[in-house]
Amino acid sequence: MEAQNKELYLKHMNEEYREKHYPECSVFAAHKKTQKGANAVLSLFFIGLFLAGSLAGFVWSINRIQEIIRDAEEDMLGVGIGISVFFLLLAIGFGALIYVIVKGMRKSADDWIRIVAKAGGLSEQEVREFDRQAMEPDSLILIHLGKLKSFAAGQKDGILTRDYICLYNNNMPRVLKLDRLTEAHLKDNTYYVKVGKTQKKAHYLTINLMSRDNKTAWAETSQESARALQEELVNRCPGIDTAGGAVLAE
Repeated sequence: MEAQNKELYLKHMNEEYREKHYPECSVFAAHKKTQKGANAVLSLFFIGLFLAGSLAGFVWSINRIQEIIRDAEEDMLGVGIGISVFFLLLAIGFGALIYVIVKGMRKSADDWIRIVAKAGGLSEQEVREFDRQAMEPDSLILIHLGKLKSFAAGQKDGILTRDYICLYNNNMPRVLKLDRLTEAHLKDNTYYVKVGKTQKKAHYLTINLMSRDNKTAWAETSQESARALQEELVNRCPGIDTAGGAVLAE
């Protein structure tokens, strides 16, 4: 396993990148800002529309049930109840999404540090140390995908510091300590997309990390970027299992 053009995928932190992505010189301050940004507000707007539509559908279905009972159309009662339950479940689901988004928007940088620390089996002090190291010039920016594909997939660049690594999955930072890493595997993941009347299998690659206490982090990646990171981790983490750079099935 020998990565080609590593410098394309592992770039040193610099002032321009830091000012653009981390203007407050903090990963978690930037994450907090993202949770309150335009995307979150837009999501709230559209989910609110869906919630309003679901509630309107629920009210309509209740009125329809009352009409069925009044007209003694017993054979239609089950259908009416089923429709009302469907709209109620939709309303509950969209309401729960709004609750989660609003709750996220209210979290502070310290709240996110506590969450990330728990997910990675780290102390809050260790996560704060990662945040400090991340802004230093010897940390590496992990370019998983090209700009267009990163935007389409919602995949953010990771960060590799002297002692920690941070990968983003589902827009959430996951921080692990390098001296606890045991695996760095490249995996092939599949999902199905509907094309006309058929379902076609599609693929995407992820770099999947695991620590000795079974904490995980993953990010969507290109094969070249993943192998560049694997090679860097082999140099820093003696004994880490990379499966020889092979692409493993999920």
